[in-house]
Amino acid sequence: MAAAAGLSLAFSGCSRSEPPYESQILVFGTEVDIKIYHPDKYAVNEAIAKINRDFQKFHHEWHAWEKGGIVSRINEAITRKQPIEVAESVKTFILKSQQLSESSGYLFDPAIGKLIALWGFHSEQWQGPPPDNEAIHNWLTNRPSIKDLYFIGRRLYSHSTQVQLDFGGNAKGLALDMALQSLQSTGIEHALVSIGGDMKALGTKPGNHPWKVAVSNPHIPAEPIASLALYGEESVVTSGTYQRFFEWQGQRYSHILNPNTGYPATGFASVTVLHPDATTADAAATALLIAGPQQWRHVAEQMQIEYALCIGYSGQIEQTKAMEKRAKLL
Repeated sequence: MAAAAGLSLAFSGCSRSEPPYESQILVFGTEVDIKIYHPDKYAVNEAIAKINRDFQKFHHEWHAWEKGGIVSRINEAITRKQPIEVAESVKTFILKSQQLSESSGYLFDPAIGKLIALWGFHSEQWQGPPPDNEAIHNWLTNRPSIKDLYFIGRRLYSHSTQVQLDFGGNAKGLALDMALQSLQSTGIEHALVSIGGDMKALGTKPGNHPWKVAVSNPHIPAEPIASLALYGEESVVTSGTYQRFFEWQGQRYSHILNPNTGYPATGFASVTVLHPDATTADAAATALLIAGPQQWRHVAEQMQIEYALCIGYSGQIEQTKAMEKRAKLL
């Protein structure tokens, strides 16, 4: 799954005397940090253990190139021109991803697994060389898309055998949404879950204080460029071109690919999106980054994104009007 970029938790402003419970899980190829305020330590430990189990299972099922998971089985069935029956939850997520893709103008499109593989981002090491122009041209000629998929009941079909799903662009958002639902179901009311820096909040910090989130400077990742106040039922996701890439003959190639060109996106260095639904925020951050300075506002409007902060390669910052009021530039 794609690496998250650009967000960290600021620890100032805590007013409750007892400290939060904190736990870290290694999954999705990154660190998952869980911070919980709750009086019952046993309930907290049970909740964290459940999230760990759910995330480990989720990673196996939704990993694009790990054999045996649901995505792998779907991709194999598509290649064989066969339908495959899926769980209702899987169908719901695919339908939601189709809607998000359509509203993004298919800049976000989870059906580009073959293109991702061409660029070598289906391996643990990304070292090049980049694919040749003919290979990319051939992929663009077919231009598989998630809109090629359709359901009859719970049976999934594809109009194109070239579709290979890879939900690296929004699966972590789904995992965040699932984690917060899981915490709520156990009676926990105040928590923050971070997957590689992408976050979703439940409730607030003690004293009704918001969670403080720092947005990294993509040019100096260790330094924050802005801060955000994150309230309950809100998520914040950043897509960036500076954490997962390879260099070849002096040129850097990012893992975020533009489905319309077949090449890495060059629109922005990073995009941060705040939205109640983490799955939507995850997809939108990717789409706005690909859209770049000329198109991002239109795409944000189409995806109904109210809060977005975009950072260009030369350091310029562009924001929605709502985000201008919400983000504090540092």
